[in-house]
Amino acid sequence: MYLDVEQIRDLLERVNDAWLKGRPDDLERALDGCFHPEAVIKGPGFRQMGKGERECIKSYADFVRQAEIRECTLSEPEIDVFGDTAVATYGWQMTYALDGREYKESGHDLFVLTKTPGRWQAAWRMLLPDEKR
Repeated sequence: MYLDVEQIRDLLERVNDAWLKGRPDDLERALDGCFHPEAVIKGPGFRQMGKGERECIKSYADFVRQAEIRECTLSEPEIDVFGDTAVATYGWQMTYALDGREYKESGHDLFVLTKTPGRWQAAWRMLLPDEKR
């Protein structure tokens, strides 16, 4: 199980490094294989933000193209493994500019992962922003 946790931690780091440090045009290559072919990303209100590996990657690229990320802090992920299924959660705080306005947000990411032959892949992600006060 320790090896599974480390592999999942590495996968999450790869995903976050790709969109935080990479260029939008490089995200498809950087994230290749990170998402299950039928993966789904849900946003606030359970709104679908992507379905399928390519659309999930595109959702990251679209955000990076539209927003200037000024600061982002991610907490250490908590990972629970159940055979070939895992759940990973972590908190985040981010400051970014979009359309000339600055936003400061925080929340959590929830990933459901599945172990496919030879590797872990993200199958479902939920973006859970904190309620605005």
